[in-house]
Amino acid sequence: MRTFCYLLLISLFTSLSNASIVEETCKNISSSHHNIAYDFCVSSLQSYNATSQVADERTLAIIASRLANSSAAKTEARIQELMDKEKNQPRKNRLDVCMEEYSNAIDELGNAEQAIDAERDTDAQIFLSAALDAASNCEDAFAEAEDACPLEMEDGEYGQMAAIALAIVAGLRR
Repeated sequence: MRTFCYLLLISLFTSLSNASIVEETCKNISSSHHNIAYDFCVSSLQSYNATSQVADERTLAIIASRLANSSAAKTEARIQELMDKEKNQPRKNRLDVCMEEYSNAIDELGNAEQAIDAERDTDAQIFLSAALDAASNCEDAFAEAEDACPLEMEDGEYGQMAAIALAIVAGLRR
């Protein structure tokens, strides 16, 4: 019984300390980056299965990069759905711009994850900065044509997740 209680306490302590690293990291980056919402940051990072095993901010940066990559891939799939249904060629061309942007972002996020893992934080920041532009470049393609972007929700979610990953990596360099 004593062993069970001991293991339960260790498990609880680990769980609380990992929750606190997520909360503390999100508090720090949302206070200095006003485009990052604290609640979105916490709920996103805590939704990742491996968050319970997070020991440090580097691991959290990798998780954030993976979540941004997942969001980019979902957005890319949504763009493909829209392109398949779209009959208007100029609008289809704008969607094609978005597809290219998100495809590039997925590549950049993969490079960023490798750089974070190898502790090449400056390289990771460069890759994440490049990936971050996907959402705004997609939105711009529609804005320039005075057309409502059908991906506002996806672009917003992806943009926040990529910004979170970038902010965490920027914090590693301090």
